[in-house]
Amino acid sequence: MSISATSTASSTTGSRSSLPLNPLRLLASPEPWLALVFMLLSFVLGVFWFVVLVTLLSAGGGLAITLIGLPILVGTMYLWIGGAKLERLRANGLLGTHIRDPYRPIPAGSSFWKHIWTRMKDGHTWLDLLYLFLLFPIGIAEFVIATVVVSVPFSFLSVPFWYWADNQNWVAPDWTWRIDTLPEALVIFVAGLALLMLVPYILVGIGRGHAWLATALLGTNREAELTQRVDHLTVSRTQAVDVSLSERRRIERDLHDGAQQQLVKLAMDLGMAREKMASDPDAAEALVIEAHEESKRALVEIRNLVRGIHPAVLTDRGLDAAVSALAGRSTIPVSVDVRLEERPSETIESAAYFVVAEALTNVARHSQAQEALVRMYRLGSRLLIEIIDDGIGGAAIGRGTGLSGLADRVGALDGRLTVDSPAGGPTTVRADMPLS
Repeated sequence: MSISATSTASSTTGSRSSLPLNPLRLLASPEPWLALVFMLLSFVLGVFWFVVLVTLLSAGGGLAITLIGLPILVGTMYLWIGGAKLERLRANGLLGTHIRDPYRPIPAGSSFWKHIWTRMKDGHTWLDLLYLFLLFPIGIAEFVIATVVVSVPFSFLSVPFWYWADNQNWVAPDWTWRIDTLPEALVIFVAGLALLMLVPYILVGIGRGHAWLATALLGTNREAELTQRVDHLTVSRTQAVDVSLSERRRIERDLHDGAQQQLVKLAMDLGMAREKMASDPDAAEALVIEAHEESKRALVEIRNLVRGIHPAVLTDRGLDAAVSALAGRSTIPVSVDVRLEERPSETIESAAYFVVAEALTNVARHSQAQEALVRMYRLGSRLLIEIIDDGIGGAAIGRGTGLSGLADRVGALDGRLTVDSPAGGPTTVRADMPLS
């Protein structure tokens, strides 16, 4: 699945980019208090990561000459990558960001060393390390600011109560000033109210500043996203060309091996019947009857070929009816659950039908299943298709069961095909495609 989410700084705050002018409204919202929790946690996590990373990097660097330090350094790298992943989750959960993992994808089938080398070459790996080190001084600063910003207004607000409790003679904790009259206590109380109105703005401001920093260091950048998108579109274009060529060859092969051969035989039978019409009417009649049967078989062959390309029921009545027709023709019982309020685009609809048709063909030929289930539903802006059977399992893309062609067809439409088929079953073929 490919949902994209923008990770520029402007999208970090999303719809919360403007602060309400009413401080009471902001005080009642969860954003400042989530930011306060985030700031307090930043102090604890900043100290933790500073101590752990300095210790491990020093030990690994000092022992690197003996080769013992190399595994320590590699393990430390994966440790800080995991720490950065947790920081993204923390920022997304408490600050409302939408930071995704920015790392380069690991090529399929890569060895352990290739995996390590890919991560080491990725600049985002080192930005993760920079962020975790910066979290130490930033966490200390945020902790000090948070405690001061929260404690001072509430201590001012409590002055009248301490004044009355201490027999109308309250002395500040640092013994530098004394409140010995009620008006003085009320003035401090009003000052506390004024400071309290500033608290949520300060907390939110610092929280959004940290969100910007986290997005800049832990998230993707626009240039990288566009490069990745271009690469994906290049692959998709290649897949689309390959799918078109493969489909054309399949149609040519089916026509040549099926309908074309039957039509040739039909023409030959009619030719021989015409020659025998005068000399041997009975033989001519038998040839005409055989030609008639051959014409019906050719029509069935052509009808099946057209149905494989784009059946009429799909155009007229949509996926529910077309998939139900496929299930009705299957050699094993197939249940159908299609939940689509609106029809997808014609291209997606045709691809979805082909996915189900090919998957059910594989189930009938290879799975030894007793029953199967086809589910089709909408999830956001995506169309999800699941074909589940209770067969022997062991299916995988690239094992000659047509799943590679399906994966290319779905990939050409900016979708993804996955197969979950443990030995012994069950098998689930899942396709995820955009609705338009």
